[in-house]
Amino acid sequence: MELQIRHSKVFTANAEALENDSIRFIINQGGSRSSKTYSICQLLIIYALTNEKKTISIVRKSFPSLRGSVMRDLIGILDELGLYDERNHHKGENLYKFNNGSVIEFFSVDDAQKIRGRKRDVLYCNEANELTFEDFNQLNMRTEYKVFLDYNPSDNYSWVYDIAIKENSTFIKSTYKDNPFLADSIVKEIEGLINIDEGYYKVYALGEQATLKTQIYNHFKYENFIDGTDFLYGLDIGYNHPTALVKISYVDNKIYAKEEIYSSNLTTNDLIKRMDELNIDKKKEIIVDSARPDVIEDLRRNGYNAKSANKAVKEGIDAVKSFELSVDPSSLNMIKELRNYKWKTSGDIILDEPVKIYDDIADALRYAIYFHYLRTKKKGRTDFGFTMINI
Repeated sequence: MELQIRHSKVFTANAEALENDSIRFIINQGGSRSSKTYSICQLLIIYALTNEKKTISIVRKSFPSLRGSVMRDLIGILDELGLYDERNHHKGENLYKFNNGSVIEFFSVDDAQKIRGRKRDVLYCNEANELTFEDFNQLNMRTEYKVFLDYNPSDNYSWVYDIAIKENSTFIKSTYKDNPFLADSIVKEIEGLINIDEGYYKVYALGEQATLKTQIYNHFKYENFIDGTDFLYGLDIGYNHPTALVKISYVDNKIYAKEEIYSSNLTTNDLIKRMDELNIDKKKEIIVDSARPDVIEDLRRNGYNAKSANKAVKEGIDAVKSFELSVDPSSLNMIKELRNYKWKTSGDIILDEPVKIYDDIADALRYAIYFHYLRTKKKGRTDFGFTMINI
């Protein structure tokens, strides 16, 4: 079989590493749209086609994000090459079987049975810095041949950086400039990050490691949401930017948070319809961006207990940082935003002003927590039942 594949030099670098028997770990660090994920998917398809009865595992922190990214890319590549056969796509098992007996399977680290289960020939950890080292270690121990890791270097420190400097590792750094197939509009958007924040430009345009000291929320943990009786909502309104609705629950001296809505191009009617479908509690307070009194009024007319948010940014951030915060692992957009929400800088000086990017859910979260904080403070309880911690 002869395949014609359009590919970037990122594909070539990974292919050379795959053929090099002295290399086990193939580390792909890159900025946005550098083709690293797409190139690895292309290569794994070729590996599966040219090697009989091989098992390739593609893993990410959560399955919804895996399904919406690398799984979609890989199936799309198969289709583009004229190789996709629906009979080989076992959707219930989340795997694709090739006619030569090779298999590409997809699973998340939540699937403990697969992490600690059967062995594989090749492992691909997509967005590897989302995984814990223990997750990776369990997967690595059960991998016979090669391990691919890719990530945006948005963390100041990650276990991935230690893997990258091992003697049996190769490090492939890529940026949008290594992807010749990008539309001009996307290139312009990536290059425009320099006008928003130098730190974001460094990570997502240049593919260089972040400086964590500017991260605003670095204290949150991943825990399943607990739906307590004491809860409320925060709502940030957007259109081109996403509209974000979050739910905040207060249980056992902790704040539990999860996203309910995160979607662009929603009209007010669309939003209300979505909230009705999700059975958002109309009796509970919904703290809404005060810049949108029209939305607040429409929500009230539809029976929702909408109230205007206090938009004091620094004070609201301080309130959020003062408490233990647990984010539901399924809240992928919230996790992404909180990992990337950061202070502006001027040279080496950190300013008390957030960068206006990755802030939609972050704003909604702040509205809800700060509203409750101020309300409780008026009653003379500044801790409102929580254990204050220093961050």
